[in-house]
Amino acid sequence: MGEDRSSRADRQRPILVVGGCGGAGTTTTVLGLAGARAAGGTPTVAVDATAAGGDLALRGADEHLHPISLQSWLYGRGDDEPAPLKECLSRASSGIGLLWRDEAPLRRRATYLTVARAVSQAGFTAVYDGGSPIAARQLRPLLDDAEIALVLAIPSRTDAANRLRVTLEWLDDQFGAADEGPGGGIVGDTTIVVSHQLPDSDSRVAEHLREHLAGWVHEIREIPYDPHLARGELVQHGELAETTRAAYDELLRSVAS
Repeated sequence: MGEDRSSRADRQRPILVVGGCGGAGTTTTVLGLAGARAAGGTPTVAVDATAAGGDLALRGADEHLHPISLQSWLYGRGDDEPAPLKECLSRASSGIGLLWRDEAPLRRRATYLTVARAVSQAGFTAVYDGGSPIAARQLRPLLDDAEIALVLAIPSRTDAANRLRVTLEWLDDQFGAADEGPGGGIVGDTTIVVSHQLPDSDSRVAEHLREHLAGWVHEIREIPYDPHLARGELVQHGELAETTRAAYDELLRSVAS
């Protein structure tokens, strides 16, 4: 498998964002992280890795929405060779490219690891929108890849925080190694994002997680409430509040550390 997850400190690691429950702010977290990475000069693409296609491009492609789907790009040249990625991307004003997918399954035994390798070979770093649940079949190849940095997003709600431990235990059971103690392996490499989606959301949720998950996960980060995100419409990175952009920058540094 190569290097251990905990030894990977490369800022160019691909990132997988998965929701700990529905309505977790997964897509906005992907767009925020991708925008922050692109601002640092890294060619970045946000990839829809949901089971049947989500709204990633509809939320993020404020510059150009390309009609070519992920599947069309992946099989674009035939003989299992993708088309040139740069020519198939939707575009955001933040400088990122976006790959949307439709509900058709990936063919020819392709998985999202196939996608990951093709994106990397094209010279881009990917941020994947895995949606939820984390146990979805299409996410397993990415979760099993030591190159991937995992971000688990939850809304700032007590019920979401309480269910998070079950998700982490599932991760450890499925992808942990027998010789990895607490704070090791995939769980120890996971960053938790608490998304404040209401103006009066409870900041004690993140405090509770820091108290009870300290030493088990990599870090707990928060994304503040932002009226621009709360509208549920097209996300423009430049319209985010300064504090929100700063939070995504800090999150990216946390994932890379």
